[in-house]
Parts: sequence; structure tokens; C-alpha cells
Amino acid sequence: MDLSCGIPEALVEIESILRKLGKPSSEIAWSILSGIGDRRSDTTERILALKAAAKLNDDSLERLLIWQAGQQALPQVNSLPVESAVRKLLDRELLQLHEVRVDLGVNTYHFDRAAKIATFRRFPAGPMEWEISGIPRSWFLQARFPANARLLWFVASRLGGRGPCFFMHVAPHPRNRLLSVEKEVLVSYYRIARSLELQPQMRALLASAWFHDPAAVRDYPHLEVLSRLYLNHGGFIATLGPAPASSGVLEGDARRKAEYLAGKIKYRHGIAIWPRAAAVQWAKEHSGLAS
Repeated sequence: MDLSCGIPEALVEIESILRKLGKPSSEIAWSILSGIGDRRSDTTERILALKAAAKLNDDSLERLLIWQAGQQALPQVNSLPVESAVRKLLDRELLQLHEVRVDLGVNTYHFDRAAKIATFRRFPAGPMEWEISGIPRSWFLQARFPANARLLWFVASRLGGRGPCFFMHVAPHPRNRLLSVEKEVLVSYYRIARSLELQPQMRALLASAWFHDPAAVRDYPHLEVLSRLYLNHGGFIATLGPAPASSGVLEGDARRKAEYLAGKIKYRHGIAIWPRAAAVQWAKEHSGLAS
């Protein structure tokens, strides 16, 4: 039997090993990857057990699973209720996810991201991406008075519930560099808002990041566009506790990193909510951003 069947040459040997174990990638990839990121799932243990059985110490098994799930996902892309440019970006991602020049080992950020994209749980929109989630209960507990009261009122009156929502994330390098280009940020928001319109069950676009702290916008004016639509077009922004190092505050600027680590700057974690109706209306008024 020809084991290659379109599998990238570098991964054919791994497929042969899986078949000898009675677990060809075509039968296990989707079920395993669709559990990545779910705290109730045991899929991480399944991958580690497979790697142990196959005597693998690198990330080749993870790359094969990502490639296989991507192949199974590709025929379904055109039927997804997302903006057309998002479908094009998704097509490209699914073809290339297994080739990225970063560690794709289990439990890494890049593996989690790739697994979610390959199983339609994360979507690219340019310098920003989104996942489907909801408003964390911790936001209500961490927001200071009167922001916590305003947050509760806003969610109850404007959203009617905590979810489901689109939760925005910054895209990985090198696309995250485009966060400093206003037009690219607006195009990304447009793609997300148009996708919200196509999914009527979604209540809002959410974000949680250090750059939504007004103090960060003051120090880095080019970041203002990331908060503008929430503030000027029917959204909500508030700050929670100090932004941790894991929030991305250390990335992209050596001076900011040094000052943060030295305690010279102390940005707070900002939260942002853009209700569905407001986002959809903005997108209708900015159809020129379509690409």
C-alpha cells in the first residue's frame, strides 16, 4: 500500500509508524485536535501516549496531525459563515500550518493555535484573529467599582448574556506587526464584524489586552485604533488588574519590555466589548474596507 497518499514527504515515515500502531492519521487527527484547548479533554495525554509508543521526541507527530486535519477541513471552508476574505486566509493557513518554523510540540501556544484553526475554532482576519468564547466571570470580579457595575449593566442590557461571542486575539509574528498600520487594523475589524453578521447567535466581539489600557494608548498613540471602535461606535472598555507578562506587554518593543521588567511602567489589563448590533452597523457603514 502506498502510505504517502499526498502526505508531505517529511511526514510519511510518521504515518507508517501510526499505521503499524493501528492509528492512521486520517482516523485520529480531527478527534484529537478538536479537543485541544478544552480543559475537560484528555487529548494532550493521548498525543503524549502516541509519541511514547512511536518513540518520537520531536514535533513530527503534531505536524502530521495538523496537516491531516487541515486536509479534512479544506473542502468545508467555502460553506463557513464568515466573511469572504477570512475564507481565503483560512484556505492559506490550512495549507501551511504544518510547515511553520516554530515549535509545534504539544502544550505550546503555536500547536494550540494550529489545532484550533485546523478544526474551525480559531479564524484569521489579518493582524487579529478570533475564537468563539464568552465573557469570563472573572471580569466581573476583577473590575473595580464603578466599572464592575457598568460592566454588569452593559452585558445585561446590550448583550443579553455572556455568550457566545467572538474573542479577539493578536495574530502571531509576522502578521502582528500590522497592528501598527491603521488601515490593516480597520480591515481586520471589518472582517470580524462582517463574520459576526453572518452568525446571528453571536452576541459581541470581546478583547482583553494591555493595549486597551488608556495609559498604554497615551504612551503608544499608534495603538489608539485598537480601542477606537469600542469607544466611538457603541462599545465598552474598562480596566482590570495589572497586565501580567503573559499578556503580550513584553513583546514587540525592547524599551517597553525593559521598562516593564524594571517596574517603570505598570499597565493594566483592559477589557473591551463591542455588541453585535453596533459592530454590524459599523461594518455596513465601512464597506470600502472589503478586500
